[in-house]
Parts: sequence; C-alpha cells; structure tokens
Amino acid sequence: MSNDDAQTIVIIVIFLIALALFFIPFIGFFIYVFFQNSKRKRIRERVLAANQQLVGTKRCLPVRYASEPRFKSWFKIFPWEGAGVLVLAPGSSLFLGETNSGNSVVLQFAPGNSTINWIGKSPFPNGAVSWFQFTTTTEKHFFSSETGAFVFGSHRSTKEIFDEASRSFTGQV
Repeated sequence: MSNDDAQTIVIIVIFLIALALFFIPFIGFFIYVFFQNSKRKRIRERVLAANQQLVGTKRCLPVRYASEPRFKSWFKIFPWEGAGVLVLAPGSSLFLGETNSGNSVVLQFAPGNSTINWIGKSPFPNGAVSWFQFTTTTEKHFFSSETGAFVFGSHRSTKEIFDEASRSFTGQV
C-alpha cells in the first residue's frame, strides 16, 4: 500500500466521521419527535380509557395542550406541554388530558365561565403550529390539533377543531 493510498483512506475515514457527527443531532431529533408522538398517543388512549363513562358517545377530538405559561415561554423545544382529547357537548367543552410529566389536566369550559378565541399561527416562539384558546377569568389554555409526528397541516385541522368546538360551545351542535 502506497503512502497516497493510506492518505486517501484516512481522508475518507475522517470525512465519514465528520458526516456522522453532522447527522447525529438530526437523527436524534427525529427519534425524539417520534418518541413524543407515541407518548401523546398513549396519553390519549389512557385518558379515554380512564374516562370512558364520562365521555360516552360524545364527540372527542385529539388535541395538543399548552398552558399560558408554557405558551408564553421563550425557551422550549416543542410549544405544547401535553395531549388529550377535547370532548364536545352542547353548551360546553371538556378537555381531558395529561402533561408530558404525567400530571392530569381536566378543564371544563362553558359560555358562563370562559370564551373561545382563534389565534392562528403564532410563529415565534411557538413554531409553525396554529392555535385556539379558551380564556377563563383567571387563565388561558391553548390547543392545537394532533397532527402526528409533524406539525404540517395543523392550520387546517386546528381551524376545523376550533369551528366544531365553537359550535358546540355555543350550543349550535
């Protein structure tokens, strides 16, 4: 083996190592995204199983959830902090969910104690996700549609959930 062949092999090995180091963060991020997606799916399944009698035959819509502090926070990887289902009934909406840390979240919204508002895209610091909110006298709760591992298409599906929740909320089911 000549000296030029050895140098070529060393350069190729160094290039492959540099390439691997460049792609490892991207691969890690995608693994994390798919892990979070499966975690949200398990949360929804667990919440529905635990509240089946309460949910009954009412319309349930899968959503991602963010509290007001999380929504306003600047330093976060994902803008949502949990997942669950929005249960629609004439004159009210009920959110049954769980945060990523395992805390149960049960919120009931009715026209007498809250309002529903469309936000749309709030790009920074909340990514390319569309949102709507329920505002109570003391706090705001933010919701986006569950679109799977990626947020592409969240505007249309979140708007559909908002429209349906608005009709249900005002009793126009």
